[in-house]
Order: sequence, then structure tokens, then C-alpha cells
Amino acid sequence: MKFKYFSFLVVLFFSYSTVVNAQLGLKAGVNLANEIKSLNLADINASNLTGYQIGLVYQAMPKKSGLGVEIGALLSQKGSVIDSTNLDYSIQQGYRELNYIEVPLNLRYHISIGFIGFYGFGGVYGGYELNGKVVDEIVGTTQDETFQTFMDHVDYGYNFGAGVELFRKVQLGATWSQGVKNVSASGITPGTNRVLSVNLVYLF
Repeated sequence: MKFKYFSFLVVLFFSYSTVVNAQLGLKAGVNLANEIKSLNLADINASNLTGYQIGLVYQAMPKKSGLGVEIGALLSQKGSVIDSTNLDYSIQQGYRELNYIEVPLNLRYHISIGFIGFYGFGGVYGGYELNGKVVDEIVGTTQDETFQTFMDHVDYGYNFGAGVELFRKVQLGATWSQGVKNVSASGITPGTNRVLSVNLVYLF
């Protein structure tokens, strides 16, 4: 009985592989992250924080179609650089660093011209903040992020991007992601994550 079940799985796998081109890849890149402030406060500025993005992606596409799907598991660093001139706020200059494990789910469209391919994608993502910190560079202090509930860790939103592929192995692209959940550490200046990523994917 176990042999029949195993044989069925093997047949199903090879049947799937004959109609779908699926590849696992290693993804790494640079994030330019910022937090959009919901309030228009001229004395509080948030500029780009340079971070990293690294992890695995799985891309599957029917062999007779350019439309497919992609799912990933990534470590992604977000946050922002803080510059405040208002003495009512405790931080006048510093940065906020947030480290997430993130799962994007995208629809992809791909076309090939010889050994060169072009692709575009769009979808949603969900993230869980592993840890974070706020650094005040004026007084030289670091404060760790605190979490009272599970939802304090969570971020989610949408993303889209495009890129070029070489030899069906190497992909160089850019991704824009926009959060929709308030992740600000302060109730005075609510904000959401936005990230521009430049990344490289190597497909096995």
C-alpha cells in the first residue's frame, strides 16, 4: 500500500514537471527603506535607511505560458533615518532599524528573446518583525523595540517590480513595496513601511 502511494507521488511529480517550469533561487539585494508619515509635520523628516534583503524564492510557470507565480521567504531590513528639529521629541537625529522575515506572493509575466528575458510582477506580502531598535545619534543611546501583542510584530502590504533575466539563471531587478499597516513607534507620527529594493536572483 505504501509502495503504491509512493509510486503515485512520483508519477504526479513527473507529470507536473513536464508542464510546469519551476525553479528555486537565492535572492539578495539592497533596500532603501523609509516610513511614510500620515501627518504633515514639517519639523520631523524621515529619509531613506540603507538595509539588506536576502532569502529564497520559488518561481513556477507553465511551459506554454508566460504567466506564473512566485513565492519567497526573505530576511528584510526596513526603517528610516530620523531628523527632528522640534525639541518636544526625544530624538533629533538618528535612525530606526526593523528586521523582518517576509513572505511575498506575486504573479509574474515573463518573455524571452534568445538568452535574454524580461519580467514584471505584482502581488502582496506579509512580514513578521523579529527585532528592531531606535538609535539616537546625538546622545549615543539605543532603545530596543518593544512588542505587547502579536500584531505589533506584523506588517503587510503590496509590491510590484520588473527586471531582466540572463540565460534563465540570473535575474537583476527592482521591487517597490508599500505597507498598509501602521508600524510607527509613536502614535504622534503614524507611518507605514515603503521600500525600494535592487536585487539579484540566482536560479538553481
